Amino acid sequence: MHERFGYFTPALLIFIASFLLLPTSKMVNNVYYALLALPALGVLLVRLGRDIRPSLALWLWGALCAWYVLIGFLSADGQYFKHVFYVALFVLLVSQLADSQLLRTPLFARGLFWILGCYVLGSAVVYWVLGRYAPGERVLWLPGRMTGPIYTSMWLVCCFALALPAWMAQRQWVELASAVALAVFCMAYVLQSRSGLVGMVVVGGLVVGWLALHRARYLLWLGFAGVLLVMLILFVMREVPEVASLFARADAGRFELWRILAGEWLECGLWLGCGIQHATAATILGGAPIQHPHNIYLALGLYSGFVSLLLFLALMIVVLRRAWQQRDPWGLYLFTALVVLNFDGSKLVGNPDELWLLVLLPMALIANRR
Repeated sequence: MHERFGYFTPALLIFIASFLLLPTSKMVNNVYYALLALPALGVLLVRLGRDIRPSLALWLWGALCAWYVLIGFLSADGQYFKHVFYVALFVLLVSQLADSQLLRTPLFARGLFWILGCYVLGSAVVYWVLGRYAPGERVLWLPGRMTGPIYTSMWLVCCFALALPAWMAQRQWVELASAVALAVFCMAYVLQSRSGLVGMVVVGGLVVGWLALHRARYLLWLGFAGVLLVMLILFVMREVPEVASLFARADAGRFELWRILAGEWLECGLWLGCGIQHATAATILGGAPIQHPHNIYLALGLYSGFVSLLLFLALMIVVLRRAWQQRDPWGLYLFTALVVLNFDGSKLVGNPDELWLLVLLPMALIANRR
């Protein structure tokens, strides 16, 4: 049956590439509408949904979307329901209509990381040559739709996690070392984002734990490497001001922000939250406005209540369990995204944005049974 829907795999690849190749969100939205949403809707209507294979993950996703609709009736305008439909359709077409075999190959995983890494580094080099940013200055705006340093660093570490099992299985140690160097340089020097670096530490910790359980003879070497890494970090912090600034920024007001928004959530009501259109008038750091929760879990609770948070967590547990059983590398990608999104992330429902790549795409690919 996958031959009938072979169209959706290249269309999905074009959609992913559009985040790097197209400069505006409107252009990326148009790619999604024209190449994915409309054809998928047509196939589902013509086939009357006969190609949908129900699963626990799909039922939980349907329940979450239904809850979003309920919250929308209580607190949102008509535009919001269109966004719920877009998000639901994206997960449905990736999980049911696409042939995900290509996206699970080591070549795709490694290629995606290197393409994204070259996008970040190449953009920085061009900016340095043109004088838009000075070397060592934080690159705040990249040329594509994937423009911000925080989300870009998150996607980079997720792509690193996706390719890591292939590098280790194929013993591509030189390429792995080069990938670590490129990722850390892009995150610490170019993007100067701590979210991606936290993700690298978590992925490294998982690797160390796995080796400790399965390759006990490597423990001495791991300890030696850990000491060298700590010494290197201390040296870089002392000698490179741009890296030292990552630590000097401390929590950037996040703890204060989370405390304020969590309090507003409880005031509005634990189960229903404050509604989709909630905006706070509170400020942090002596007057800076709060743009969004900077935490995907707090955002779920604040805007759509504790029920949505519980459904989302249940969905993630089911999907990650399936990924573990199938040894699907997209599970490590998704787990890494769920870790780094503790430090950024807002509403899950909306037009195509970074959360589609970080959460919805891997979730749907893992749920895909083709």
